Amino acid sequence: MHETPTKEPIFNAPILAFLIPAVIIALYALQRAMGPQLEDALLNSFALSSPLLRQGQYELLVTYQFLHGSWSHVLFNAVFCLAFATPLTRAVGRGLGALLSYLAFFLICGAVAGLGHCLLNWRDPAAIIGASGAVSGIIAAAMRLRGDGRLNGFLSKRVVGMTVIYIGVNAASALVPLTPGAGGVLVAWQAHIVGYIAGLVLIEPWLRLFHRRYFTLN
Repeated sequence: MHETPTKEPIFNAPILAFLIPAVIIALYALQRAMGPQLEDALLNSFALSSPLLRQGQYELLVTYQFLHGSWSHVLFNAVFCLAFATPLTRAVGRGLGALLSYLAFFLICGAVAGLGHCLLNWRDPAAIIGASGAVSGIIAAAMRLRGDGRLNGFLSKRVVGMTVIYIGVNAASALVPLTPGAGGVLVAWQAHIVGYIAGLVLIEPWLRLFHRRYFTLN
């Protein structure tokens, strides 16, 4: 009896995992289509900096996540988001509630990352843009999530190993402050680390609070 081999899908990530990468790429395309003058005005109005945060412009903790400095910058974030989003999107499930939960977790990690960067650079007027802090939170969440309905502990080999590597690589990037090929974009390495820590810490209470049927602590 001859069995027809089953075809594995090229992409087996949930559709929800493609959402944020598609959104940030589309928004950057619109940003570039505005022309240099309008783009500069957009960046000046919605990028995040410590002085603006001190003035009470807290909305910038969200808006800065959807601006990018170059195609390589936005594609780098989109690829890493897609690569690590699958565990989280599967954990939150399907439907409108899952969509809102996933987006909220992403935005909160990005906001915490931006806030941490500003606090650590309180007197620095330089602005930051990009979804890297939020993506860092997604990466951290993926390290804690398991496929058997439980969470890896903070001291598990998987979590400790990735955390040491991630923090080490980002701390080392302080020695090379410009992202190669990113059109002079500054590496907000503190935001990456803070966003990663936020995702690492928040994923457990987040799932316990909003998705109790999925996960219990290992």
